Amino acid sequence: MFVGPYPYQVNHTYVGMLAQEERMNLTSNNMANVNTPGYKKDVPVFEGFLVKQSKTYFGQGPFELTEKDLDVAIDGPGFFQIETPNGIRYTRNGTFHVNSDGQIVNTDGYAVVGAGFVPEGARKVIIEPEGRVQAINQDGDFEDIGQFEIVEFDDPNMLQKEGYDSYVPKSPAFVAAPAENTRLEQGFLEKSNVNAVNESVQMIELYRIYEALQKIVQTKQEMDDKAISQLGKLSG
Repeated sequence: MFVGPYPYQVNHTYVGMLAQEERMNLTSNNMANVNTPGYKKDVPVFEGFLVKQSKTYFGQGPFELTEKDLDVAIDGPGFFQIETPNGIRYTRNGTFHVNSDGQIVNTDGYAVVGAGFVPEGARKVIIEPEGRVQAINQDGDFEDIGQFEIVEFDDPNMLQKEGYDSYVPKSPAFVAAPAENTRLEQGFLEKSNVNAVNESVQMIELYRIYEALQKIVQTKQEMDDKAISQLGKLSG
């Protein structure tokens, strides 16, 4: 049986190492999605020394000009609604295109709620800040084709991440409301809110902390091995 502070210290060191591993995993995932449109970074939530869960930081990401008609950035707290086989999902990724039926869909081919269908031969699609969608047809006339049904949540923490850019409410009781404080920007994409430089610096710091904790454990193990060896010599 160990006597003294070492077991207490080493146990807490192991806990610290586990916490740093979890933080490094979150940071690595954030860095892997630095170029994912609409991606929101995950941050650790601590309970004592342990990382009990992660939390999504929903801060606005910077805009990137693409000049593509079906690239749409959200300015404000809103979300696009996407029709999936598992029900409605919410996203900030506004990378859309037209499928073979003329329907406006996301990168997975799922319909964007309210966006509508683009007429064959349309010269241009116009998406207004409040979400109205028009097409300029072959004759040069404007034609209403849809209305993006953008929604907001009282607290975005009501949502849990599903994949890298989709969200689903944590409970059926969490209901979305029509957006009131959100505008759309056509020809732009909202970039990830991950700061690559900050995440890289954090990864280096986490690795150094992990190495320091690892050395504590190794030193304690070497001391234990030495003590056992000396006891063996004495008993011999």
